[in-house]
Amino acid sequence: MQNVVAIPANPALVNSTEDFLHAVEHDRKDSAEKFIHMVDHLTDRILSLFLVEPANMAQLSSGQQKIIDFAVSTGGKASSMLTRQIFKKVTNKEFAPVVENVKAMYWQAGADNDNHAYIAFPVDDAFAAQFRQAAELCAEGKGTQDVELVTRAMGSVADKIIDEVFVANTKVVKIGFVTQKALNVGVDGSRKAVHAVNNKVLRNLSDEELKGYMAHYQGILRQRG
Repeated sequence: MQNVVAIPANPALVNSTEDFLHAVEHDRKDSAEKFIHMVDHLTDRILSLFLVEPANMAQLSSGQQKIIDFAVSTGGKASSMLTRQIFKKVTNKEFAPVVENVKAMYWQAGADNDNHAYIAFPVDDAFAAQFRQAAELCAEGKGTQDVELVTRAMGSVADKIIDEVFVANTKVVKIGFVTQKALNVGVDGSRKAVHAVNNKVLRNLSDEELKGYMAHYQGILRQRG
């Protein structure tokens, strides 16, 4: 069994993923549009998981909430714009390594995952051990004793998702210098936004709130055969 980070896929993400794979498989002309559509849904899911949901667990001021809302809005728009810029002219033949990545990550609903689809990728034992240690600490009601560990664990999850789910596919297609520079800025900005929210939220939670917080995310680390 392999440790994986598994992002629960909502119906929109499932449908758009299957639409993209179907389009390339049948050599359709709208494959690039289908891919962009899929990434838009995936971006929405990730922004919700790591910005909206944790913000909802904390008591934020109106000013802080506006920062979160701005980050979500600009993050979604920037991702969509960059995805379109990078992939709009990619042919079905050029999509081959991207399809391979998507197929590897798309964990279809079945008996091995409680009949719920996920976008999943493997992680090493050290990563899994750190996450489980943080989850167990919070489950015991002792999260505030080492909130740094919890923050590191959740930051590592976010970084892994950015790298494995988003950046990986940009490395297998041709990208111009200007677009690559814009991509680097966008990725760096996304990391900083997620880490800033994590740091703000986690440091202000009580043991009981941290227990609920990590319970919310505990299922993101699973095992896949």
